[in-house]
Amino acid sequence: MASLQARKVRGHTYWHIVESRRVNGKPRPVPVAYLGKADDLLARLKAADALRLHSRSHGAVAALWALAQELDIVGIIDRQLAASGRRISGSDLSAAQGHLPPVRNDGLTPGQSLTLASIGRACHPTSKRGFARWARTTTLGDLADAKVERLTSQHFWDQMDQVPVEAIRPIEREIVSGVLARLALPIDTLLFDATNFFTFIASTNSRPKLPARGHNKQKRDDLRQVGIALLCSREGGIPLLHQTYGGQVADATCFADVLPTIRQRVVELERDVETMTLVYDKGNVSRENQKRVDAAQMHYVTSLTAASQREFVDQANPRLAPVDLGPGETVRACRERRTIWGAGRTAVLLLSERLREGQMRGILQHTESALRWLADLADTLSRGKQKRNRARIERDIETRLKGSQHLRDVLRFELTGDDPKLSLTYEFDRQAFDALARDRLGRVVLITDRHDWSTAEIIRAYHGQSHIEAVFAHLKDPMHLGLRPQHHWTDQKLHVHVFTCILGYLLARTLFLRAERLRLPYASMESLLDALTEVRQVTVARSATGKGRMRISTQLEHAEGALLDLLPALGVNE
Repeated sequence: MASLQARKVRGHTYWHIVESRRVNGKPRPVPVAYLGKADDLLARLKAADALRLHSRSHGAVAALWALAQELDIVGIIDRQLAASGRRISGSDLSAAQGHLPPVRNDGLTPGQSLTLASIGRACHPTSKRGFARWARTTTLGDLADAKVERLTSQHFWDQMDQVPVEAIRPIEREIVSGVLARLALPIDTLLFDATNFFTFIASTNSRPKLPARGHNKQKRDDLRQVGIALLCSREGGIPLLHQTYGGQVADATCFADVLPTIRQRVVELERDVETMTLVYDKGNVSRENQKRVDAAQMHYVTSLTAASQREFVDQANPRLAPVDLGPGETVRACRERRTIWGAGRTAVLLLSERLREGQMRGILQHTESALRWLADLADTLSRGKQKRNRARIERDIETRLKGSQHLRDVLRFELTGDDPKLSLTYEFDRQAFDALARDRLGRVVLITDRHDWSTAEIIRAYHGQSHIEAVFAHLKDPMHLGLRPQHHWTDQKLHVHVFTCILGYLLARTLFLRAERLRLPYASMESLLDALTEVRQVTVARSATGKGRMRISTQLEHAEGALLDLLPALGVNE
């Protein structure tokens, strides 16, 4: 048992904590801690009372802010705005030459504010109103030398208002160029796709023209939506170009509009257009669009619907053969040269077992629903409760069966009797379903002008579409990189909001690629950001002995073992 003991040395009393232990079989007091004089002990007790700890998330915001500084994103944005004549005091000539500094709002330039907003999108998507509340839990304000309490929704709206839509494209181009230079990524294949994001902008709000109703890919056709087209590199999945467009615009129409911009971006990035390959899916394909691609002198890999190439599918089915795509991945495919839409193209019929299984499940689900509907109709007819005539009933049945793909191929029905006494019989044609699964389902038709590529290279290029689909999945993730919520009611601010979201993704993606090269064990950007978010900075404040002042120090509170040694390489310091 421990106890306090006083000892006098040269007239001074010193205190110790001692424990009674046996030494050579005899009890002896053994000191275990030296406490010093009574004044020293009192100072220690007061210092313990004055100890203050403040812990904030540090790793993720520090890594992203360091990367943004390395890429000079703040400077790029402000210089481009100066060139456009915005946020400048003085003549347009001086503004264009960049002689005058940008006017600050709450101590921040527009470039600083948009960079902070982008980091917020990557770490914790929230409304502009909720940004300050989140930022206070991090060290982002200290890193950017910004007063977090001033980062209100009004602040961001004022800063966003200084960014003309036409300035977004050159800003993006310069940032992307810097990323490619630092990562040294080969850019030989480009991936293009488009999607839409629903909004909660009221139908009565006539100010914005971009939000409109259309076919929503998240099944929210009841809401106005905004479309986003994206161009990515196959290597690394880096977004190279984005375009925000109206929610009512079809994918194929958007592709036709953005194609010249894609070609221009390739030139701006100092890449050879004639050696580049553009990959896009069947949603963007039409006869006219393919003519535009042919005229753009860019190589391409795209897909067509199997139904539109029925003759080729029938001829190629017996010739499907295994194609090795890489370790543990083999598919069945067949290729030949064909004239399609007036030009010679290499066509590849690909059998995807995963696609076939998904289509079979979908058909069976729709069949089950249609059978229940037919059963209800047959019951209504048997009870003589149907007021429609034969022609109307047949038309309704045909419409119901056409509502889902292939239902008309696997369901049989017969309407007998005379008005008003009609009866309905129906059945599921199992043989027709088996034939459909054997000869039609799971087929993907690819076309390309890369006649020198192997079949495996063509298929791998098309499979690269998964990278751009992953980008859209990230942008629809409410926990990381989410594009929503987008509480903006003008087209200009919607454009700027989408830009900050894409910029946040670009920063997170670049950080993840660096982590991969450092061999950090994280399989996704989300897992890396989560691990970095757990790296916290703790500020310790202690009373300075005898001086009445606080002594402040900071240190990292926690980091996973695999991450700890490599934090400085990611830009994370105490």
